[in-house]
Amino acid sequence: MIVTGDGELGVAVAQVCGDAAASLAPAPPVPAPFAFPIMLDVRGRRAVVAGGGREPAEKARSLAGLGADVVVWAAHHRETAAIEGGTGIELRSGPFDPAILDDALLAIVATGNRGVDHRIATAARQRRVLVNTVDDIPYCDWSAPAILRRGDVTISVATAGIAPALAVRIRDRISEVVGPEHGELLGILATIRRRIAATGKPFASRRRLWYTLVDGVALDLIRSGEAAEARVELERVVSSWEGER
Repeated sequence: MIVTGDGELGVAVAQVCGDAAASLAPAPPVPAPFAFPIMLDVRGRRAVVAGGGREPAEKARSLAGLGADVVVWAAHHRETAAIEGGTGIELRSGPFDPAILDDALLAIVATGNRGVDHRIATAARQRRVLVNTVDDIPYCDWSAPAILRRGDVTISVATAGIAPALAVRIRDRISEVVGPEHGELLGILATIRRRIAATGKPFASRRRLWYTLVDGVALDLIRSGEAAEARVELERVVSSWEGER
């Protein structure tokens, strides 16, 4: 505590002490990179993959399998040569032409040459193309999580680009709980979704129904190999709900 007969001095000292205390206060946490998760619809959209190795080949196959129009550029196609002629995949070689990036939704860069990677990533950003430069966070706008797919059920695990191996191990643990039956259940639910929406019932009522459907016995029936019985049970629950007032 500071005591002084000079009011102005006291105020000044208090201000200095206050500033010092503020400087010792913990700084607000800095958001981690890649913290906003989204799921992109790549169907019919252009995606560019740069690199001729195994990882670019895998990424190109994955994107094409999801409906993207994929252009794969490499100075020398090695593993990527094996995907030539695949549906939705076009291979390019020769000097890199930044025009390849025009109208692309996203780009993945993994040439193995850091200088070339940076030039391609920079060209992508200049064109407002979301880019992921493998294992080079400053040149990434997004990260590739570890992914588990069960039909149209997609679970992704990310670690802010810090430890992908940890994400893989977490995903593998989740895979022990979430099995193919979850994808099959979703497939059945897709057939009745429009019917539920068409009732015009309030959102709260529809939400209650959805939790009743996913928390009911249908999943166990599918897991036991009784998918037809699961479908009948789901139809019964929906019909009962439709008759409620």
